[in-house]
Amino acid sequence: MELSVAVTMAGMTFEDLPPRASKIPLSDRRVAADVIDLIIGDTDRATGCVGLMICDSEHRGLQPLVLHDIPADAEASGLAQLLKLVLPLVRENDGSVLIGRGRPRGRVPDDVDRAWHQRTIDLCEEAGVPLLGFYLATGDGVFRLPEPLTEAS
Repeated sequence: MELSVAVTMAGMTFEDLPPRASKIPLSDRRVAADVIDLIIGDTDRATGCVGLMICDSEHRGLQPLVLHDIPADAEASGLAQLLKLVLPLVRENDGSVLIGRGRPRGRVPDDVDRAWHQRTIDLCEEAGVPLLGFYLATGDGVFRLPEPLTEAS
């Protein structure tokens, strides 16, 4: 399946954030959720989207990227295509990523959300890129999906 959605940079500006916001690592879950809330706006949630924050080696946000108009039942293959393009570049710079999926409503991940989450975990692991979190952003709020299970779990 080919990726047929438009890729645009999010309308986010750091001018609205506190002066030291760009120095805060997105490994902080509260800050990460706020960033996802900022880059995935109401319109993107209503029409479906995926948002990525590309981060530096200290997990500070560098560049948001949003894919718009993604149907609620879309397979994870489009996301996989995007990650296969982006993750090698992120790895070259010892960076990390923060990812959110926008959809209109809900507080609980559905099967599609879980498939996207697992595909993201797998691709980040294969690429050697830290995944700072995967969030569901809906009209009902922003919710973090659980960390992957470790072998010790």
